[in-house]
Amino acid sequence: MKKYASISGLAGLALLLIGLALYSINGLFTAASIVPALIGLALLIFYAVVHFKDIKAGLSSRSAKFGSNALLMILVVIGLLIVVNILLSRFNYRLDTTAARQFSLADQTRKVLKSLDKDVKVYGFFKAGEDQMANELLAEYANYSQRFSFEITDPDKKPGLAKKHQVRSYGTMILQCEGKEERLEKLQEESLTNALIKVTREGEKKIYFTTGHGEKDPDLSEKTGLSFAKEAIVQQNYQVEKILLAERDSIPEDCAVLVLSGPTTDLFPKEENLITRYLERGGNVLALLDPDAGDGYANFLSAWGVKLGKDIVIDASGIGQLFGAGPTIPIVSQYEKHAITKDFNVMTFFPEARSVSRSSETASGVTVTDIAKTSPQSWAETSPLTSDRISYDDGVDLKGPVTVFAVAEKTLTGAPTKASALDLSSGPRKARLAVIGDSDFCSNGYFKVQGNGDFFLNAVNWLAEEEDLISIRARDPEDRRLNLTQKQSRILLYLGVIVMPLLILSAGVWVYRSRKK
Repeated sequence: MKKYASISGLAGLALLLIGLALYSINGLFTAASIVPALIGLALLIFYAVVHFKDIKAGLSSRSAKFGSNALLMILVVIGLLIVVNILLSRFNYRLDTTAARQFSLADQTRKVLKSLDKDVKVYGFFKAGEDQMANELLAEYANYSQRFSFEITDPDKKPGLAKKHQVRSYGTMILQCEGKEERLEKLQEESLTNALIKVTREGEKKIYFTTGHGEKDPDLSEKTGLSFAKEAIVQQNYQVEKILLAERDSIPEDCAVLVLSGPTTDLFPKEENLITRYLERGGNVLALLDPDAGDGYANFLSAWGVKLGKDIVIDASGIGQLFGAGPTIPIVSQYEKHAITKDFNVMTFFPEARSVSRSSETASGVTVTDIAKTSPQSWAETSPLTSDRISYDDGVDLKGPVTVFAVAEKTLTGAPTKASALDLSSGPRKARLAVIGDSDFCSNGYFKVQGNGDFFLNAVNWLAEEEDLISIRARDPEDRRLNLTQKQSRILLYLGVIVMPLLILSAGVWVYRSRKK
């Protein structure tokens, strides 16, 4: 009888677990789950009745006492783990091990959060059960700054609050800071950080793009236009306007950065004089000068210690072929130390660029720094590209690495004639000039290629004296999630947590009993 009772005990335990697992997987009490559970329970009761004396003796045995001691130790260890977990919750540390850094904030976001000097409150309106991603993202923001707080609400449960903020759809987020408000309809780190910049910045600086000399148009959405660059600048809380210098007597006082975006003809003497006066009062100029720009720009830049080459850069390294680029599209992967390139380690492309370098005779008081250089296998070709066969001519062409981006900075003495957007700090005023031997790299056709867009924005932010915005912006993370149904996830749970351990335990019992015999 006891032999059959032992078999019934094992069978009863198995049937009971099978019944409970089927119920958990399907979420319903059906015949398929109830019948095995009841049969298993009956078999376990039968086993307990037959082996009642053995069970009673076992509980009072020496091994049972050791077992109770082991149970006590297990409870102590669990208690220690609970205490450790409470302590760790007070000292939060996160480690992102995903290949795409999916759960890490971008450099720019961290910089903006760490420099917050105002309290920002975010209200998120998400449907219950669909707010997990928002909670995770906003919690990561709050982890970097005590001045950032958030509240996620289901608009169906708090219609009054939703009506107050004029929420008409799920997924809406409202950022508030000292009376200012920004609204978001899309949960995305880049959009959230840009809104954070707008709601915390005082006023908006203006970026002016010159016109009248064949420059690239910031309003043009075609491949050669700069609409992507303009949109990115606006998202950084700048205003963008176009300016025709020939019609002006001076550059506006609210001009934070003046951009020469690929002019093809020379400036008039009057325009050149306007830019010079603008720089002398602490202005900032970004000159994007292609090889076909007029010759007059070289003379103008020489006064600032910058030499503009009359050439085109050729890259013979072959790296560009991996990205479908030819030898006239040099790639830059190494950068000199500067605020513009701090922690910047992404490649940039400069289609048909000319050389830009420090003059042998630097102007008095001007500091010129080379920023971006091409590979050692490149050179600046001075002869016209009249054939498919191009070669380096020693003593004629400029051997690489070739500089394609340089900046000049000059500390100004004396007080400004009147207050302007350029005099924002109590420190010494500086004039900043950034020269890039190419304007195509930031056009719509190349703006989103590798690090081109970030590189352009970093240059603009440095010129506008917004160094805290210089960084690598947020990217859309690669989605590597494995989507499982609730039934599939429970099957995996029971296989890994119940079935496999039971098989291992059964194998151990079988080995133990075999050796005991």
